[in-house]
Amino acid sequence: MNANKVLPLAAGLLLASAAQVQAATLIHHYDFTSGVTDSAGSANGTLLGGASTAGGVLTLDGDGDYVQFSSYLVPTSGSYSVSFFAQRAVAQGSYTEVISQANTGGGFYIGTDPSGNIRAADNWLSTGVAFGAPGMTDHYALTVDAANNVSRLYVNGTLAASVGYALTSVTGGTYTRLGRQFDPYAEFFQGTIDDVRIYDGALTGNEVALLANPVPEPSTYAMLVAGLGLVGALARRRRIS
Repeated sequence: MNANKVLPLAAGLLLASAAQVQAATLIHHYDFTSGVTDSAGSANGTLLGGASTAGGVLTLDGDGDYVQFSSYLVPTSGSYSVSFFAQRAVAQGSYTEVISQANTGGGFYIGTDPSGNIRAADNWLSTGVAFGAPGMTDHYALTVDAANNVSRLYVNGTLAASVGYALTSVTGGTYTRLGRQFDPYAEFFQGTIDDVRIYDGALTGNEVALLANPVPEPSTYAMLVAGLGLVGALARRRRIS
């Protein structure tokens, strides 16, 4: 193929992808470089039980550490996406949660069951997808496309599982937490969490792949990177590995 034709074609595809980013708007972002400050919105969190953000990552010891917010961060209906990097310190052999909100019987969370498989909310208790091995940093993203009634789980930018309905969350109960289940459960996560992003709208597979594996070419990917809220984050890729 003529090289002179390849470059314009690639640029066109990138521009098309960038236009699609507008369907998913970054509403909350936590990179933990300044505590639990929301760089995309105004929903700052509170460190509890000895949780730490030293080194620019959220570190939890699994024994009472978590982050508490004063509102529901994940949209309770419609299309939305949740993205983060996480590393388990050990195989805990119990239920654990990276993020949660609301209450049982319709609450939202992303975490693990005692076998180490990922579960995503009361509506998707068994994804059949294993959480990363202890000591390994991996990227996870859940996208909910309400218009097409499909929810997708991605691991390291690759589609791992999907279901034919949109995950929703009830609005009563506990406000959003990182590293712990909603009340009255504990289910503490032991490990590290970084680059938590919550979007209003469903990210595409290509957008998730860029979040998981950002390419440091700002001149070429400027529009897509800006749309995803990745400006300034490329050098931080998998910082907790």
